[in-house]
Order: sequence, then C-alpha cells, then structure tokens
Amino acid sequence: IDTGIYDHPDLAGRIRGFTDLVNGKTAPYDDNGHGTHVAGDAAADGSQSNAPYRGTAHGADLIGVKVLDRMGSGFLSTVIQGIDWCIKHREEYRIRVINLSLGSSASQSYTEDPVCQAVEKAWEQGIVVCAAAGNEGPDQKTIASPGIDPIILTIGSVDDHNSTAFSDFTIAPYSSRGPTIDNFIKPDVVAPGTAVISLRSPGSTLDKQNKSARVGSNYLSLSGTSMATPVCSGVVALLLEKFPDLSPYQIKQLLMNHAAPLSGVLQTDQGKGLIDATAAYKANQK
Repeated sequence: IDTGIYDHPDLAGRIRGFTDLVNGKTAPYDDNGHGTHVAGDAAADGSQSNAPYRGTAHGADLIGVKVLDRMGSGFLSTVIQGIDWCIKHREEYRIRVINLSLGSSASQSYTEDPVCQAVEKAWEQGIVVCAAAGNEGPDQKTIASPGIDPIILTIGSVDDHNSTAFSDFTIAPYSSRGPTIDNFIKPDVVAPGTAVISLRSPGSTLDKQNKSARVGSNYLSLSGTSMATPVCSGVVALLLEKFPDLSPYQIKQLLMNHAAPLSGVLQTDQGKGLIDATAAYKANQK
C-alpha cells in the first residue's frame, strides 16, 4: 500500500493485481517512485543486476494498492480505503502481508486512531501488517501511526555501514524511537534500511529528485524505515510460504523472539533487535 508499482523487469509477471485509489488508472504505474523501491526491497529478483539487488522474497507475488499521489502525499481516508480493499480481496489475491511504508505523526491513542483500527481489522483477518516506525529519530516518542498500534509489527531501521559484521551495525539516526504515545515499546524489531539499492521508476518524482542516487539505469539507493519495513515483509512472506498455517501473532512472536539485539542499544530504539530469518525458520522447524 504505497504510491503504486512500476512494472519493472525485476518484477516481471509478478504484479498480480493493481488498484489505483488516487487517479483511477488500471495498469500498474508509479509516478512517485517510493512504492516501486519498496516493492523491490521485498520482492525484486535482481534480474537486471545479475542477482546483487534482490529483495528478501525475490519470488513473491505483489499486489499494488496506490493510495499516495506523485508527491508521496495523500489522505488517511484513502490509506484506510486501501487497507479495506486488501481485506475485501484477500482470498482472491491470496494476500498474506500488507506493507505500510508510510505513516503520520501520532497525535492520539491507538484506540482512537482510525488507521490503527483499520490495520487491526486486517490482522484479525489473518493478514500480517508490517508498518514503518517513521523517520523522526533520534528523538524518543516519535513512532508514527499506525506503527504505534501494539498488535501489528512495527519496524525500525539499522545502518550496516556496508559491513557484514553484526558488531558494526547501528540504529540509523533517523529511525523513530519509542515508547509510543500510549507508552508501548516500539519498534518491535529493526531491519536494514540505510542506502538500500532497489528498483527505480524512471521519470518519477523521486527519480528526478535523486539523480545522484541512481545505480545504473534500473536501480536507486534510498534510506528510511520505509526501506527496512519491506525487507521485513519479505521475510514474513518467506516464513508464511514455509509455514502457511501460522497466524499473524505467531509470525510476529517468531520474529521478535529470535531477533538479535544490538549491544548497548535501548529497547525503545530497537525493540527486540535485528530480524534473523534463519533463526526464526529453524526455531519453527523444531
């Protein structure tokens, strides 16, 4: 649920459905570029890069729900409409995961927040909802809505500093910190979200604004909890492929219980720590 999805070669044949709640178009497109990058973080197959720039679930099918315009702006009512659309069409398109790399500053309790109520409905219908923590860090109490909801899975961002050594990882300065407005610990987990190379939507707003971030002709480098969230969504998709009977709550607990905490980092900054797909998978095999 984002700005749309450009029909990129790395997603060829896997955009199984598309609905445009902004302009009413029927064919997949993305005039902003954010949604395409997010889709690639989760599901790009790396065909145009000979594999390096692949998403975590690089064989997954995608459904594009456009709720934000070419500037990346929109109405909360349209976001809610998009969530409701996913609930309504969940069986038709086999929707198991909703990725929400969007949010707004939390100004009221999750119990009174209409977007939080919408994501809870999706969760109750068996859809795992992954929401971005927000990019208002490093200040505390900056978790965005609907990431403030205690039921869904909220993801913050780490910076790996181009290292594969876990000891080098840090929480990205921009990643929003908890606790939430209701004093819940959030984010739940963190994932890589800094300088992530993913899919470019040529001629889109972000593409024009970030020419220096282009990587070749097919990719773009961006940072944010918007990038970390689909990395996690892809891992959720992989777990559901192997363990299709797991409930959203079980998936959330599996990822949280087997995350790797960063040393010396507050829980309100990282939740349970960095997601570990292999550990979660092995734990559920036992």
